[in-house]
Amino acid sequence: MFYRIGGMVGAIAVLLSSGAAIAQDAERYVTVGHDKLGNSIALDKETIRGTTYKLYGMYQDGIFETTFHASCQESRLFLNHIAIYSSQGQLIQEDNKTGEIPFVASSSPGKAMQIVCKQIGK
Repeated sequence: MFYRIGGMVGAIAVLLSSGAAIAQDAERYVTVGHDKLGNSIALDKETIRGTTYKLYGMYQDGIFETTFHASCQESRLFLNHIAIYSSQGQLIQEDNKTGEIPFVASSSPGKAMQIVCKQIGK
């Protein structure tokens, strides 16, 4: 798992910071917003499981991974997990605090939720 995460962190970091991606990555990651520094926040389409999905963004030299669960018909959004990885793919920090967060259609989690809900037809 460490090696898979390590390679993934590098690929995601390049995509998020520069917007450059090989075709395979461009199809996998959908930009749903930007942070204060202009780096992309991306939805990883390969991690979508029902209405659970992951967003990635830059965090110092590494990336953060945030997992959400959507209740499409109720327009409710739940935070499930946050992880921060170093540029080498090592887990630096993890928070399993869960709970509902406000659904804001124009936010990165909100835009991703809309994509996920549309994909499953809800």
